[in-house]
Amino acid sequence: MDPIFSAVLSIVMRWTHVLSVITVLGGLLYARLAVAPALATLPAESGAQFAASLNTRFRPWLRFAVFMLVVSGLYNLVTKANIPTGYHMWFGIKMLFALHIIVVSFLLSRASVTQEKRNRMITGVVATGIIVVILSGYLRFLSNWMQL
Repeated sequence: MDPIFSAVLSIVMRWTHVLSVITVLGGLLYARLAVAPALATLPAESGAQFAASLNTRFRPWLRFAVFMLVVSGLYNLVTKANIPTGYHMWFGIKMLFALHIIVVSFLLSRASVTQEKRNRMITGVVATGIIVVILSGYLRFLSNWMQL
């Protein structure tokens, strides 16, 4: 493969991964910190209608972002050159947390659950997302600095 094309593809995949994470976690964080309190001030029927409208509008973005996360993540893993000792263990833990985020995100976009339960689910996903970001930073450290 042409080295310039390979470098450009790696950069595009890295940024696709980062932007997809921002879309998923940012959208859910906004839903928990801004939308949920605003919905609590509305009457029950209009709040439920508004929440359903938000879910309908965010669902395609969420699904596309999760799809791009999986594609870019697999590319980034397969093309990784420096895999030090212990990397696979932490990567597996990260993937379990990431799977939690993906599954609950899809449940949130489809399920008709009460707003209280939705708030708890979003809180759990955001907390898990923070753990995944921390683990990602640690994995980056392992692969970049532990090889020196």
